[in-house]
Amino acid sequence: MPCTPDIFFSSKVPFEYSKLARLVDYPESKGVRHGKPVFSDNSFSCLQKLEVDAACKRDILIPSDVLPYLKNLKELNVHSSDAVQVIFDIDESELKTKGLVCRLKKITLNNLSNLKCVWKEKLGGIVSFPNLQEVVVIDCGSLVTLFSSSLARNLEKLKRLEIHLCKKLVEIVGKEDAMENERTVIFVFPCLSILILWRMTLLSCFYPEKHNLECPLLDKLHVGYCPKLKLFTSNFDDGRKGVIEAPIKPLQQPLFSVEILVKKHLTF
Repeated sequence: MPCTPDIFFSSKVPFEYSKLARLVDYPESKGVRHGKPVFSDNSFSCLQKLEVDAACKRDILIPSDVLPYLKNLKELNVHSSDAVQVIFDIDESELKTKGLVCRLKKITLNNLSNLKCVWKEKLGGIVSFPNLQEVVVIDCGSLVTLFSSSLARNLEKLKRLEIHLCKKLVEIVGKEDAMENERTVIFVFPCLSILILWRMTLLSCFYPEKHNLECPLLDKLHVGYCPKLKLFTSNFDDGRKGVIEAPIKPLQQPLFSVEILVKKHLTF
């Protein structure tokens, strides 16, 4: 099979390419074992870009047993599908998935009406996405939270985060265990320069418990029509710079300190 860096699972391309992108039907598959496809170790080794549209009828786009074979995937674009409910199905029982480091740099999710979650299970120690640089999510009306807290704490290369028109989104990062209630969770995005949040009436917070959000390179902050989201608070009074304590209702914790606005002259 020739090296194919880009694959499109789309109704707009010939059937053979759609079939090629249907991972469970990939020609290099060695068969099926225990109801799951079995691939050679080099399957999809050249695949760098995957695009999926309305032709996809799968509720789980990338099953846990397929993810290890997409080790060189750098860009994923999923759009205009009513079927997709989960992008990455992470199963810790899959031996090949444990400790997997994905090279994915860009994720674009657009017009996925039934998308429930991007990463189905907790990722701590199982799979990491440290190379993610750009995440764009638009019009995913069933999505309630975007990142797990373990994933969000390991996005050191993220440069752009853009979320629009996700009408059920309540929080950007969801908590994973009860222990997170007892401590201030620190999220550091050392490369994040652009943060855009637009038209999400239920968005209340970045994270639903006490946390410290650090974005030293943030240059553009654009927030519009998110009436429940508080943007700024001040640290001058409590003398504890960098840590924003949650008020009585944790969901009301502001996104940033007002000192950031003053020091960085943010565009928003």
